[in-house]
Amino acid sequence: MNRKKIYPLYLAAIPALIFIVFFLLPSTAGYYYAFTNWSAARTTDLKFVGLENVISVIQNTKIPKAFVNTLIYAGVKTVLVTVLGFVFAYILNREIKSRTALRTIYFIPAIFSCLVVGLIFSAVFQTRYGTLNNILNVFGIANVQWLGTRGTAVFSICTAEVWRNVGYAIIITLAGLQSVSADYLEAAKLDGASEWQIFRHVTLPLIMPTVNVNILFSLIYGLKMFDLIYVMTGGGPGNDTESFGTLMMNEMSAGRYAQSVAVNLVFTVILVIVALAYQKFSSKWETVE
Repeated sequence: MNRKKIYPLYLAAIPALIFIVFFLLPSTAGYYYAFTNWSAARTTDLKFVGLENVISVIQNTKIPKAFVNTLIYAGVKTVLVTVLGFVFAYILNREIKSRTALRTIYFIPAIFSCLVVGLIFSAVFQTRYGTLNNILNVFGIANVQWLGTRGTAVFSICTAEVWRNVGYAIIITLAGLQSVSADYLEAAKLDGASEWQIFRHVTLPLIMPTVNVNILFSLIYGLKMFDLIYVMTGGGPGNDTESFGTLMMNEMSAGRYAQSVAVNLVFTVILVIVALAYQKFSSKWETVE
């Protein structure tokens, strides 16, 4: 007879200690510099300046645009990745030819680094010799500066980010679909439920925890977008595609170290609030089997 095995506490304490020592403490200690006059010109004999840097960050004229851009990146990524991931996973969960190969193909973009994806899509959206403009030229359409104006540049970045991440959403959603018991589906069919009714009242409620995981991950990592933006536009033109991530990097590059950490502090608070709020409301949508 199988008995529930109780593992010793130290097995949980060891990874917790590693997490605290190598991640939590360094991250938390780093926020101290947001309240000092740390800069490229002053790296020693730092003085405590209170909330001066935080107030300076909030009053920064770049913040509103970075905030709006970050919300756009997170919103577009969350909606499209979740929806497309669900649609493709639902299709790939059916008995179709070559579905194993298709699953592999859809997941391939997820294995590329952001640097590679950024370089690929920079070539696709390049103005003079870009792949997309070459295709448009065939139909007599003039070159579009995809990365030269805010609207098209944000669209280009979102396209690259969705393409890179939809594979993860497919795999996660597919795992949720495959965990749905066939008994529920058979019972619904015997009761005369249509395909849509089975999906609406059986499949979707049972995989809502999986959908919530996709939404939460897409939302958080969408808010944290940095490397793809930095590779494709560097936050430009001007600061039109700036996000909180690129704003931190650009502040650090300009030698305003304390302000960079202050941006990170403000952004961390926003992330925590969003994550906690979503976790609270998403629990109401889940159906426990």
